[in-house]
Amino acid sequence: RPRSFIERNPGIDDMKVMLGPVEVAGFVASLTSGLRSIGVSAESYVSVSHRFGYDLTEKKQPLVVRLWRSLGSFRATNASLSLPLKAVLLGFQFALSWLVIFRSIFIFDAYIYVFGKTFTNTRIELIFLRLLKKKIIFVYLGSDARPPYMSGGYVTGVSPSRAAGRVVKASKRMSKTIQFQERKADYIVNAPGTGQFHQKKFVNWFSMGVPVSEAHQSATLDDAATGRAVRILHSPSKPLIKGSDEIRSVIARLQEKGYSIDFIELKGVPNSKVREELAQCDFVIDQLYSDTPMAFFATEAAHYGKPAVVGGYFSSFVGDYIASEDLPPSAYVMPDKLEEAVARLIDDSRYRIELGQAARKFVRDRWDSRLVAERYLRLLNDDVPASWMCSPQNLSYVTGCGVAQDHLISVSRHIVDHFGWPAFCLDGKPALEQQLAELLSQTVNRDA
Repeated sequence: RPRSFIERNPGIDDMKVMLGPVEVAGFVASLTSGLRSIGVSAESYVSVSHRFGYDLTEKKQPLVVRLWRSLGSFRATNASLSLPLKAVLLGFQFALSWLVIFRSIFIFDAYIYVFGKTFTNTRIELIFLRLLKKKIIFVYLGSDARPPYMSGGYVTGVSPSRAAGRVVKASKRMSKTIQFQERKADYIVNAPGTGQFHQKKFVNWFSMGVPVSEAHQSATLDDAATGRAVRILHSPSKPLIKGSDEIRSVIARLQEKGYSIDFIELKGVPNSKVREELAQCDFVIDQLYSDTPMAFFATEAAHYGKPAVVGGYFSSFVGDYIASEDLPPSAYVMPDKLEEAVARLIDDSRYRIELGQAARKFVRDRWDSRLVAERYLRLLNDDVPASWMCSPQNLSYVTGCGVAQDHLISVSRHIVDHFGWPAFCLDGKPALEQQLAELLSQTVNRDA
């Protein structure tokens, strides 16, 4: 049996790592489990129980941590509370968060912060940990780092005039936060499609991978030739920014053309239900405007041997920023090619099955939680290959995620006209500014 990274590096297994404070699609739980599997003492402290049941089942945690988490979960599930009571609960949880941090400094050597959040969300927390020479890693997962004017969560469904002022303020705030965090962190992990606000080099998210545990099911090698309808699953966390309306339209058009499709759409259900449907479907449609070829839902599908159709403008950039061995297999296409991609997976069962098998092999060979944990352990021990690093000065992707290009352009034009180019917070990144200017210019010329 090949020796694991920790076996090849004796003496590092006494490192104690704290992960949190936000759970996103099981990332914290899987990375915690992966670190433990290679002998690292790791604990996950998350402020709110995940509504879809992704949380790691922990052993009994300290009372202050349980109180802190219980308060966060109570606040999250009781949105109708009066404002004064909300303020009291928020203040109490904030005080507890400082107790959690204070207690942690006597136990942990390293902190892996997820989704751009810290336990107190204050600068003092990071300054304090740096003074104590604690190891700090930030892992960004999408909307926590993506410029708001490129993010569907900020601009989709909102008029350009209303969105512009909102995203300018949010962009200024986000860029300052990210740049402070990168100054205090030992390493930043982010994807090239969402790293536009960085000033320092960061670790390419695709070099690390998504830590996922082995699925409970094997791939199902079924064939549409059996006469049954092809079962397609779509499970949007936020239908508006996932492009669900257009995805439904694509399915309707294909059905009108005579395709036999059993379309399943899940919204707001526990992860256990999603897994049940993944075991039964033929393939999934993830989203229409994604800046990654395989996000969390597509990754879950891959464990079941089910391929994913993913739309996104970043599909034309993947070769520039992702090494071939790090590129997860999916039908990743430009948004206007989504219908064509879905039709191909329906028509060609061999292609569908082979793509699903390739996706499953990739996540097992590259993104198994143990293997991803070993890469994070390399960060913790300053053993970082140069090939993992990404320079923000070399980025040129500006078309974002969760938003149609035409709407993004309209918002950006409004920003230029009313707030000027500095509002994009892209100083020192000429490639990004040039790409955005060319995008606006080309569209203006075409419209004229």
